[in-house]
Amino acid sequence: MIRQIFIFMLAFGLLFFLGEYIHNYYIESHEIVLGFSLRGMYAFHAFFSLQICIVFALLATNEKISPQLGFIYLASFVLKIIVFCAIFYNPIFTAEKLSKIQQVSMVIPMALFLILEAYIIVKILNKKHSPK
Repeated sequence: MIRQIFIFMLAFGLLFFLGEYIHNYYIESHEIVLGFSLRGMYAFHAFFSLQICIVFALLATNEKISPQLGFIYLASFVLKIIVFCAIFYNPIFTAEKLSKIQQVSMVIPMALFLILEAYIIVKILNKKHSPK
């Protein structure tokens, strides 16, 4: 279990640093001004997705809860969106009008971490439901 959590941390950390570096390099090389912290967006998604994966790895060991993990994941995804909107309320809702590049720059971190998160959750669910 500890090895699995370490692998999760390594994967999310690597995606955080690599994704944020490449994305920030592109933004700076094109001299684009964002009205929010790109690093903050990446940090939020990395941390929250990592926590979801760790909790699911732990919940998968509980026989009473494991059949409901798919539904719990859907609820955690909704919670993630709500917390994201609460933390980044100003850039999302109070900005005059976000440009296309600003909108895309908000979606890219979410998409990257969602793909990794979904991959890990699917592996956890498949391992739990595979025939023994």
